[in-house]
Amino acid sequence: MDRKLKVTLLYDAIEEKFKAEALERGERFPPLAHEEIGAALTERGHTVKRLAARTVLELARELESDDSDIIFNLCESFAGIGQQEQHVAALLELHGKRFTGASSIGLALAGDKALAKKLLSFHNINTPRFSVMQSGELDHVDDLTFPMFVKPATEDASVGIDQRSIVHNFKELMERISYIQTEFAAPALIEEFIDGREIYVGVLCDGKPEALPLVEWDFSRVPEGTPKIASAEAKWDENSPRYKDAPEVIVSDLPEAVVRGLETAAIDAFRSLKLRDYGRIDMRVRKKASHAKSEGATGEDDWEFFLIEVNPNPHLASNSELPLAAKAHGLAYADLIERILQNAMARSLR
Repeated sequence: MDRKLKVTLLYDAIEEKFKAEALERGERFPPLAHEEIGAALTERGHTVKRLAARTVLELARELESDDSDIIFNLCESFAGIGQQEQHVAALLELHGKRFTGASSIGLALAGDKALAKKLLSFHNINTPRFSVMQSGELDHVDDLTFPMFVKPATEDASVGIDQRSIVHNFKELMERISYIQTEFAAPALIEEFIDGREIYVGVLCDGKPEALPLVEWDFSRVPEGTPKIASAEAKWDENSPRYKDAPEVIVSDLPEAVVRGLETAAIDAFRSLKLRDYGRIDMRVRKKASHAKSEGATGEDDWEFFLIEVNPNPHLASNSELPLAAKAHGLAYADLIERILQNAMARSLR
């Protein structure tokens, strides 16, 4: 039986600010991930305390005196800035703390989407062709044709993605690049748009990465003419029609060869970007043009898939993609959290 641990739940304090503001406006707000994880771990007999990351100096002092066995790192951002999550992990490393999830190097590699795509290409993992523009300079240029998909190169959780992210001409492209660079102070990642099914592959790792059942963002009910993309509005705004139109479901109709190919690519990406414990790999899959009208296309060669994004510390709220995949795999929410915890405990600090 796993021994009972002293666990510190580390999260960005800005989450509590957003929740308090929403409740003050009379809006319903779901439980925060650290609240659900704390309840699950307490139920399992672990001793849990919470640590909200507010300022660097405060966090450093808190970590210096922290006597827990392990820190469950839920900082997907610091002060609301996604690019800073790698620095939180680095601070934990400097303090010699054992913690769940990706290391600072894994977060840095996956957080820079353009760099990640270059590394994945080196490992022969298929991604959409792309370009990167920052301050009017091109960092990388593939041959691209419209429509294209434009997003910040260093944000996650669909930040900076909305219905205007798909551009169809040069004017729309320039406007979107300007918007990304002005609003997010980030390079613009410009990709060929893959009009296909959006698939999420969850990965758990106890030394050997294992792919979980595939989850799909089902766009089949999205109105004709509406871009079929995972925008921030569709992901997080429960009042949005897009939130209701596109449920997340377990994939059951893809050919076995395609499923195996997606799983292999996800595990290869997980390893290539030096991730740990858990992750989520976002893919797009479609029938090849020459097979698009063939109902009997059952082999991997009849389909093509593209790795869109690698999420090193994906959201762990009970209704998010990784817990949904784990449930289909036979892991209840508390089982998933316990497994992540024990995987990190078994890993050497070095």
